[in-house]
Amino acid sequence: MKFIIKYALISFSLLLLAACSSGGGANGLSIKGKVDKADNMNVYLDKTSYDNAFMRLGQSQASGNGSFTINLEEAPGPGLYRVRLGNKSVDLVLNGTEKSIDITGDISTLQTYAYTVDGSPLSTSYQQHMSKYIKRELSKDAVTSLVNSEDPLLASALATKIYNFSGTSVKDHKNVLARLESAYPDANYTKEYKGHIAKVEAKSKPKRGKYAVDIGEAAPEIALPGLDGKVRKLSDLKGQIVLLDFWASWCGPCRKANPHVVETYNKYKKDGFTVYSVSLDGLDSRTKSRLKTPEDIDRRMQMSKAKWEDAIKKDQLAWDSHVSDLKKWDSEASRLYGVRSIPTTFLIDREGKIAALNPRYNLEQEIQKLL
Repeated sequence: MKFIIKYALISFSLLLLAACSSGGGANGLSIKGKVDKADNMNVYLDKTSYDNAFMRLGQSQASGNGSFTINLEEAPGPGLYRVRLGNKSVDLVLNGTEKSIDITGDISTLQTYAYTVDGSPLSTSYQQHMSKYIKRELSKDAVTSLVNSEDPLLASALATKIYNFSGTSVKDHKNVLARLESAYPDANYTKEYKGHIAKVEAKSKPKRGKYAVDIGEAAPEIALPGLDGKVRKLSDLKGQIVLLDFWASWCGPCRKANPHVVETYNKYKKDGFTVYSVSLDGLDSRTKSRLKTPEDIDRRMQMSKAKWEDAIKKDQLAWDSHVSDLKKWDSEASRLYGVRSIPTTFLIDREGKIAALNPRYNLEQEIQKLL
């Protein structure tokens, strides 16, 4: 009798163990797959890390026909993962509620996203979007729409893969982060994503000190008279993309740069791009101190103003916003922006914030980011 009871207890324990291991436990995750031409390969489940130090969560070995199973006792939390076979992988976007995932494909076409994932709707959507993207069936606008409208986990995966991480994409990643913090506030992935964005932003941000303004800050107001005496405010151009251009008629490099500014203005003015030109013509206090009489100062001032006007006409600077206090290096506007040499430019977005510092050689690329 004791032998029967003991045998029954052992049998029950074995059954219980088998039940737990077969599906990874009640709160676990089972990942099954059949990948052609992956015969007898080692298979790994990795958690994706932004510093490329992938964390291995599980492993298995494919059978002779490429079938494999990876069971986890505890399902991983929301985040980005991959099932890796050799140097090929299947990307997974998991929200933490998945119980069983089935993967099918061919090892030779995994890199083109020619595989299927069942049991993880976010992973399926990711695969479909990426497949279209590499076939160039998704436009830039379509990608932007997806990043701004899809589930934030999926959006973060798309933004990470397509936009990568750079100073220029930080704004898009921050928009995704705001939605992640709302939908998945306690997920470790949300915290890791936020931390990586902060690192990228800090690395890409120009060092403070070269100018008195910085990217992301509101552009300080400038309100100066034009040639006709009418005061023109920089803030009056809010809603447009504005190139704030510090220059002067006597500045050779400025005059050489003007044709490119004109060309860019003519190309993008229909899209809401314009220029606000601050001239450092006129006389500063040092120059005035060398002149003997008020009449001399007035005569030199009128000559400088005439040269400013002549340069505008000769260089065909067709926009209306030309201003100056005719104080040369004593200009209050140049002090506000920390301008120590010219030409110096600042690109201002539609909200009136600094978007780029002195974009002389990549002006068009910076404008296109704001369109």
